[in-house]
Amino acid sequence: MITSIHTYASLGLEGYPITIEADSSRSLPSIDIIGLPDAAVKESKERIRAALRNIDIKIPNRRFILNLAPSDVRKVGTRFDVPLAVALFLLINEWITQHGDIVKSSLRFGELGLDGSVKRVDWLLPSVLAAYHDGYKSFFVPADNIHELEYIEWVTLYPVFNLAQITDWLSGMTTLTPHESTKDIEDLYTLRTAHPVDMSDIRGHALAKRALTIAAAGMHNVLLIGSPGSGKSMLSKALHSILPPLGFDEILEVSQIYSVVGKLDKDTPLIVQRPMRSVHHTASQVSITGGWSQLKPGEMSLAHKGILFFDELPEFPRQVLEVLRQPIEDKVITISRAVGSVQYPANFMFVSTMNPCPCGFYGDKQKQCKCSHFDIKRYQSKISGPLLDRIDIILEIPRENIDTILEKNEKTPTSAQIADDVVTARERQISRYHETPNIYTNADMSAADIDSYIDLWDEEKEFLTTAASRLHLSGRVVHRIIKLAQTIADLESSDTITKSHLAEAMQYRAKHLFLEE
Repeated sequence: MITSIHTYASLGLEGYPITIEADSSRSLPSIDIIGLPDAAVKESKERIRAALRNIDIKIPNRRFILNLAPSDVRKVGTRFDVPLAVALFLLINEWITQHGDIVKSSLRFGELGLDGSVKRVDWLLPSVLAAYHDGYKSFFVPADNIHELEYIEWVTLYPVFNLAQITDWLSGMTTLTPHESTKDIEDLYTLRTAHPVDMSDIRGHALAKRALTIAAAGMHNVLLIGSPGSGKSMLSKALHSILPPLGFDEILEVSQIYSVVGKLDKDTPLIVQRPMRSVHHTASQVSITGGWSQLKPGEMSLAHKGILFFDELPEFPRQVLEVLRQPIEDKVITISRAVGSVQYPANFMFVSTMNPCPCGFYGDKQKQCKCSHFDIKRYQSKISGPLLDRIDIILEIPRENIDTILEKNEKTPTSAQIADDVVTARERQISRYHETPNIYTNADMSAADIDSYIDLWDEEKEFLTTAASRLHLSGRVVHRIIKLAQTIADLESSDTITKSHLAEAMQYRAKHLFLEE
């Protein structure tokens, strides 16, 4: 007799069904797991053996084979413990259960403790969502994972604390009741925390605040250049406070990535604020791109729908900076390793800061630079031209006067007031692109999308052509200027792009701070 039940696995954020088949024969007593399991899955036979013994279920002295199909896909992690144990239990009892229909139409996940307890697992949210889209609606999940699923109203959840709950239910000794969530989607928004830096905390820097407002409205990449203490890092942190809130679909999209790396818990059941991932310059290339043996996401994907922040950009190794180029352009990151290949979303706003030279005072009006031309050129050359071309706003941040910094009566808009303008501009973009997949903001447009959605009048085309010729702008930079100008137009509720919008977009490229060859 062969028994089979179903579960789900995920490769990246893509879920795929797994059929677990159990068979036995008269031979030396053993439990063998086949179907391309990794070390964690192979070890599950010992956890299953101990868990069944400790809940008083005897395993007959037979040889048992547990197969995870399809057999050409690598099975990774401990999520298969519970479904493997259930398949073995059903085989031992010759599928004698009153709940056969539910067993076949539901899925099980969980890691087993030696005492039979069911422990939380990673990667659960993307697996459940993928299975739901394939028609599954009932899920037996670890009780410690219930927090990340209870806001999904359209699935039926059975929280499991111990394997005995399932075996007793299958034997007809007890009943299992679905989890009744008291949570509402609106409750998610109460989980948002206050931002540490508000725009009103920053004195002066009117031009920088205007540029950051435009960046937030269209998800444009930003590089802030200035002397030490000019306020670059503080402005970057304040940028996070004016980003528009995540919608529920975006919350699920971002939370799936965090579920893969096990960063969802009772205090953070879902990611309800746009991420801001601050990366130190000592971070490895793998930690930024993702990978490792289980093909987990890195900082680029963890910043999806939010900000990826690099402070002191030239301090990063050149090879680390170069891996940013493809994800910034394509909005996805593809990770290829010997164990397989996976693709994660990476639609982030790249925000970075840097000093203009090693001493930090090249171009400063208050303090003289001590660096030689060679030192400045070597320092700046760590940032390649192609990477700079992918940055929409390159802005000089001058040091403000002390009088301005100490001024208490300065009337400056708060982050909440600026965020209202950002949300209004985003709504115009959502309305414009709602019929085109994978375009949510102006920064998401490709060259073909610009041709489809943006019509420049002859006067604006001539102005842009002349400027591009005089400033030696590449085609990529011209497209980014057009997208930036469109965001400026959206902030002003303008249906067309004017010369003033293009001119303002061009002034946000302070390339004069970079020495030419």
